[in-house]
Amino acid sequence: MKRPRTHLVTASSSRALGRGMSKSDRTKALCPPKPGSLLTESKDHCYRTLLEVSSSVILLLSPESIILEWSRTAETVSGWIADEALGRSYVELCLPIEARESFLTELARVTEGSDVKGLEFPFRVRTGSETMFSWNITRVLGAHGGLIGLMAIGTAVIPGTQAEKELRLAHARLRSEALRAQRAVEEERRRIARELHDEFGQALTGLKFDLAWLGRTLAQSPAPTGGEALLNKVHAMSGSVDALLESVRATAAALRPAMLDDLGLVPALECLATRLQDCTGARCAIDVAPGLASIALPSEASTALFRIAQELLTNVMRHAAASLVHMRLYQDGSRVTLEVTDNGKGITRERMATLRSFGLRGMQERAALLGGHVHIVGTSGVGTRAIVSVPVGGCVAL
Repeated sequence: MKRPRTHLVTASSSRALGRGMSKSDRTKALCPPKPGSLLTESKDHCYRTLLEVSSSVILLLSPESIILEWSRTAETVSGWIADEALGRSYVELCLPIEARESFLTELARVTEGSDVKGLEFPFRVRTGSETMFSWNITRVLGAHGGLIGLMAIGTAVIPGTQAEKELRLAHARLRSEALRAQRAVEEERRRIARELHDEFGQALTGLKFDLAWLGRTLAQSPAPTGGEALLNKVHAMSGSVDALLESVRATAAALRPAMLDDLGLVPALECLATRLQDCTGARCAIDVAPGLASIALPSEASTALFRIAQELLTNVMRHAAASLVHMRLYQDGSRVTLEVTDNGKGITRERMATLRSFGLRGMQERAALLGGHVHIVGTSGVGTRAIVSVPVGGCVAL
């Protein structure tokens, strides 16, 4: 099997990845070179030259994406000079939120020994605009085999070809069809929920009244043979009807809560918070920006935020073992953001990257269809924080 290529540098050449030379370095440069040092100095000079003159963006990152080196072209493209970039997290400085987890996953692969080529990620510059870059990433090892960092070399992906235009059109059509399918699913959920509530709920309620009448009649009538057993059976049947009625109501609410359609997103979120408290005993607080309480969000945005919140709280109940959950809903310009924070176990990066995290990907896809994003970060033993943001366009005052 072909082994991944890994750059090997000496300890001195790793220092040479920096652009400048200290005063002591300059003093040493004036002294006659020691035997065997000319080759090392030549390597040092090559690295410095590469960082200065290459037309590609060259970065040296730690496995956690901390910026260790920042080439001249990186300064020019990003607008961040080296002194501002060094020591900061690359994913936070230059990647949109929705791309960060995927990029960190790729860095983990490279750290373990894989080379990555042609990896396309948006590169966010200081002004906030984004350009798609193609990255080749590999490990850089020291003379004794220790990991110095991960070298990423990026070139801008030039758009405008016919194939790319067709791909964008196909993606737009796919997104439109996915939105249409999602609307159809929500409408079908609404119809089934109403049928469960109106038809089955009313039928079970009528049966409950009939059993209550039968129980009263048996209690008031002269005691027939086996009358007590018959009365106990009526009471047991009444209890079963109560449980079935509660199950029907819960199923209807899970399919499509009437509160979401009748009263809006905020009461529906409050209902989710109450259910979490009833099921787990955890305290669930919700903080809503004053302006959002008096406007009606677009139906698709409300539905997306509610469904994502529903999935997040379900994950809290199943996995987090949290005693406190806090939901915060606010608007920032044309976007509405929902933050859900808990003090539970803290979701791991490995779990978010596994195939089992179907619900996590479903949340991301639901938000992406509206031009939004979902960002989830967990700290072991501290808790998990999820941020959901979707554009809402024009909102209607209630």
